[in-house]
Amino acid sequence: MKNLFILTSFIVPLLFAGCNSPKNNAAEEDVAPATEETLTGNPYISDTQAEETPVTEEDLSGEVITLTASEFIKRVTDIYDDQGFRYKGYTPCIVDFYAEWCGPCQHIKPMMARMAKKYKGKLIIYKVNVDNARDICDVFGIENVPTLMFFNRTEQPKKMVGAPSENELESAINDFLSK
Repeated sequence: MKNLFILTSFIVPLLFAGCNSPKNNAAEEDVAPATEETLTGNPYISDTQAEETPVTEEDLSGEVITLTASEFIKRVTDIYDDQGFRYKGYTPCIVDFYAEWCGPCQHIKPMMARMAKKYKGKLIIYKVNVDNARDICDVFGIENVPTLMFFNRTEQPKKMVGAPSENELESAINDFLSK
């Protein structure tokens, strides 16, 4: 009986864990509340934007673009640059850090596609699978999914953790683009 109690005390918390561990949560219906934070005070982020030549080819098709880790470094920012993170594009972007096994990630997937179409030419939406980009996640402190990161050439990246509602997402995008 004691062994059953000990076993149960370890299993029950695992059943209620969020999308911060690689287990299959595809059937999960709950959407975590979104929080926003700026990555200030991070010694790995430059306080000034360099005059580095941005990526010459930007995809302004209005589609969500899936990036590998190496494509993220080529199009968004070099995570290994000692000078800090500098957005390489001209057009502001959102990077959706997601996982296939994450229910809330699947919930916002169609929303992200609608926003990509709605803000075509004004905003690029990328997505990066966290299971294939651990180095990037470690550098940016991505511990939960979905996490949205907002990048432009004039500000430090901002992070939104959790699955926002469509209204929250659109409001965050409008605030981001108005700066």
